[in-house]
Amino acid sequence: MLKKIPIPGIGHRVKSTKNPDKRVELLKDYARRNFPKIELLDYALEVERVTTSKKENLILNVDGTIGVLLVDLFKAIGYSNEEIDKMIEAGAFNAFFVLGRSIGFIGHYLDEKRLDMPLYRHPTDDILYDVKRPEGI
Repeated sequence: MLKKIPIPGIGHRVKSTKNPDKRVELLKDYARRNFPKIELLDYALEVERVTTSKKENLILNVDGTIGVLLVDLFKAIGYSNEEIDKMIEAGAFNAFFVLGRSIGFIGHYLDEKRLDMPLYRHPTDDILYDVKRPEGI
């Protein structure tokens, strides 16, 4: 915090303590009612208490909430810390983030169709990368 190093899962551009993210609130409520333990969520909320004392938008964001709840869930169903660490290192939890983004894209597509809007296309110049290809490819 003293060096202003970002903490993954903390911070939001729009949401804050005064304007909380409803998705986060729903996930926290669901976990409190249905998970046997929410030790990592409780820890993340303690971190949030510290960060929001510095700046009100340094809240636990939806990605951070999903991440800590996945760990709490996997602990609850019997996975060891080592097994969870291996899944995280392998990128297995990223599938849950991709799933959420996919649902959002579907929603945007359906809204555009329903509202008879043209499908949004992001400017190509903004998304192309100019990188050197490795030899042999």
